[in-house]
Amino acid sequence: MQPHQHKHEGKRPTGAGKSSYDIIDRQRFWKALAPVTGKTVLDLACGAGRYTFPLAAKVGPTGKVIALDLWADGIAQVREAAAEAGVDHIETHVADLAAPLPVASASVHLCLMATVLHDLVADGISGAALTEVARTLATDGIVAVVEFNKQEGPPGPPKAVRLSIEDVTRRLMTLGLIRFGAVVELGPHAYFAQFRRLPAAPVRT
Repeated sequence: MQPHQHKHEGKRPTGAGKSSYDIIDRQRFWKALAPVTGKTVLDLACGAGRYTFPLAAKVGPTGKVIALDLWADGIAQVREAAAEAGVDHIETHVADLAAPLPVASASVHLCLMATVLHDLVADGISGAALTEVARTLATDGIVAVVEFNKQEGPPGPPKAVRLSIEDVTRRLMTLGLIRFGAVVELGPHAYFAQFRRLPAAPVRT
């Protein structure tokens, strides 16, 4: 689980320090993820960076990972680990996902939402957060989603809080995003799907 986003900075949010990266089939995840070499990737609700650092390795030194979270301690851990490892293409921000994000419009090639969307929905801020995600996306930008299967845990939140792929698809369709590629099962606990903008209709002459 990623930290809930409605907590105040400085407090330890629910789920802080835990990450779905520890329970997914990572090989399937990286095989399914769209190519990101040289791209700008937004790691939304990055926690302590379990996805952030592998993403930084994938984008390479010509790309960039923007890591955002309301959990200030998690962001501090990402900054410290990046400094120790000499990784200088990770940009970090303590950010409330319900507020305007500190990310330029149309600058993100891929936004990863790893087990965060259900928290945003539960907290009643998914509309505001997704609108901001859509603003940051480049024309050909992709939203990649990891969510817990709609079943009882553990691991993960209660079944009532979880989002089915139909739930996720419906919410992203309101932003003009459509699912492409297969829905990938990441082991027994989670699934993965990717979304991109509807292609613009050709101009008739």
